Amino acid sequence: MKTFISITLGIATGLALLGETAAQEATLEEIIVTAQKRAQSIQDTPIAVTVLSGDAIEKLGIESSNDIADYTPGLKISPVFGAGNIPNIAIRGVGLNDFRDYHESPSAVYVDEVYKAALASLDFQVFDVERAEVLKGPQGTLFGRNATGGLVQYITRKPTDELEGYARASGGSLGELKAELAAGGPLGGPVAGRLAAIYHKNDGIHNNLNPDGTDANQTDLAAIRAQLRFDLSDSASLLVSVETARNDNDGGNPYRYAPSFVGPDGLAVIDEPNRDVVVGTSDLNDINVSGGLSLESDFTAGTARLEWSFESFDLVSVTNYQDFRKEHIQQDCDSTPAVFCVTEYESDTQQYSQELRVQGDTGSAQWDLGVFYFNLDTAGRQTLTGPIAPLFFGTPSGTTAFDTQTESWAAFGQVAFQVTDAVSLTGGLRFTNDEKDMDQTFLIGVIPGGLPYDPDTIDGLASQDDENVSFLAKISWDANDNTMVYGGVSKAFKSGTFNTGFGPVAIESYVVKPEELTSFEIGFKSNLAGGRHRLTGALFYYDYKDHQAFVYRALNQLLFNADAEVLGAELEWVGLPSDNLEISLGLGFLDTTVKDVQDAGGTIRDREMVIAPELSVNAMARYTWDLAGGSSLAAQLDGTYSSDVFYDNLNQPALKEDAYSKLNARLSWVSADERFELAAWAKNLTDEHYRIYAFDLTADLGYIQEVYHAPRTFGVTAGINF
Repeated sequence: MKTFISITLGIATGLALLGETAAQEATLEEIIVTAQKRAQSIQDTPIAVTVLSGDAIEKLGIESSNDIADYTPGLKISPVFGAGNIPNIAIRGVGLNDFRDYHESPSAVYVDEVYKAALASLDFQVFDVERAEVLKGPQGTLFGRNATGGLVQYITRKPTDELEGYARASGGSLGELKAELAAGGPLGGPVAGRLAAIYHKNDGIHNNLNPDGTDANQTDLAAIRAQLRFDLSDSASLLVSVETARNDNDGGNPYRYAPSFVGPDGLAVIDEPNRDVVVGTSDLNDINVSGGLSLESDFTAGTARLEWSFESFDLVSVTNYQDFRKEHIQQDCDSTPAVFCVTEYESDTQQYSQELRVQGDTGSAQWDLGVFYFNLDTAGRQTLTGPIAPLFFGTPSGTTAFDTQTESWAAFGQVAFQVTDAVSLTGGLRFTNDEKDMDQTFLIGVIPGGLPYDPDTIDGLASQDDENVSFLAKISWDANDNTMVYGGVSKAFKSGTFNTGFGPVAIESYVVKPEELTSFEIGFKSNLAGGRHRLTGALFYYDYKDHQAFVYRALNQLLFNADAEVLGAELEWVGLPSDNLEISLGLGFLDTTVKDVQDAGGTIRDREMVIAPELSVNAMARYTWDLAGGSSLAAQLDGTYSSDVFYDNLNQPALKEDAYSKLNARLSWVSADERFELAAWAKNLTDEHYRIYAFDLTADLGYIQEVYHAPRTFGVTAGINF
């Protein structure tokens, strides 16, 4: 923490001195956010928020929703099964390191104020977006639904009153091909529309040495989004949006085999001398797995948003339906060329939500009142098959079929009072009722009809009914025209859930209690040097009750409740040292503790949270040259650094990833009228190899599974705006 304060004071002092002599021709653009469900300047919003504009997303080469973590202090995303499947999204350490489809993340994802529940749907292509907002800390009042750690929200571009759009095409190494286009404008009368589409394909980022196999972590997807805006009157409008996406690729399994053993302390350790025996090479981009693996999923969503302005308040209604299907996911769980262990996952998640709220602004107070209804049904199965299955089940396979139903409603309100010209107070409450049922059957041939787990067979343990009141209390003070300081306390909760596995789960482990997180935070936001520099920072402490932590034991994926604490700080700076140079820097500090974690041998220890680095850094520098004729040339370097992290709650040495860094580069030319752009780019410029996920099977099978980041890639992009 002393380091954080020293860095803050050092940067602030330097910027203050710079402000005395800085030229005033260029200033940073004002950033408008909807972090409080109304349009506000980010400098007036008493929440720790990182924002990336659509232009920044393009220039940084952000393609997947996973990529945004590289440019956001405090945000880490680990794709559990590789690209196109379930990610672990952790904001300030708060995440869910699990891969069962019926769970929900404690760090939520929203698109246009609509919550996305299905875990596997949280890894998606980012296209035609106006901006992305990362809200840090519990958002239990206005957003509420499972936003214990915070949320990531994507705001898509909307229909416009004038015709405009763009088209882009990219090609590069590893068979990279991508085409993206969007167009919008008036359609006649009171109707405007927008259509956006993307197609993205590559040949796989991990080289499979098995001649019968396919390179892994391929991308082969297409998505389309259509929007219509109806201006019903001068005071009312209706926006209807429909989106569909398809992910269909071979070679879905990205795991690399690493032999391991149980050390003297009962924790898994990699057998380094024999690490490459199965794969056959020391190149960490190589794998050696079975053929015939696949990953297929479909996503469909429809949203209707009604906005109606009255004399003293506005009415907003958001209605949404989503259907996400994992049609066939195969994983080579032995991570070898032999077909010894295969896992298969299928699921269908359907959700419906309705939010209705009124909001107003009296001049001295801004207020919101609303109700929210949510219905979620996830049905699916997970199967373990291959020669390994008889060793555990006595039959050729073991399948767990499940159907989880969730019904939730909430009422919420928030008001911000302007006490004086410089001081405002914000308070909010949200009452939530969550009802959840689980029907589960373990299917093996030796048990006719299977072994059921449902409300009738286990005395109601397969039902949960949770009620909770979340709250927010904050004060903000405008120290001067350019600096705002805020502080407060807030609480959010995530409802309880159930445990399943490839085999029967012990009754005492079946139910997982709800979790609650109370946050204490202070922060500041400053515009310096006449608007040429922006500096923000936050200090926070979390009291985390019944944190839902994950552990794998004897073919079962289990969540358990454990109290935790988080202490941290963040600092972000964006500046224009000159009219041609833009620099940004983000720092995140975390000290996390999960209390009394018990390993398989019964030893109890305090552990660090999963993917919660003590230090994370992101930085970017872009210099632009003005060329003859009015065109411009820009050179950009951006990168990220993370100190070591653990990929499991036991903090096993085999699942610890040492500190790593990544550097990207981009050179782009833009025409004088800004209609045409050409860019050459390289990602992971120094070809760093580091794990983005690891899974322990030491006790059962004597190895761990590793997923490595993509190697160095490069390519070109051409675009036209109209």
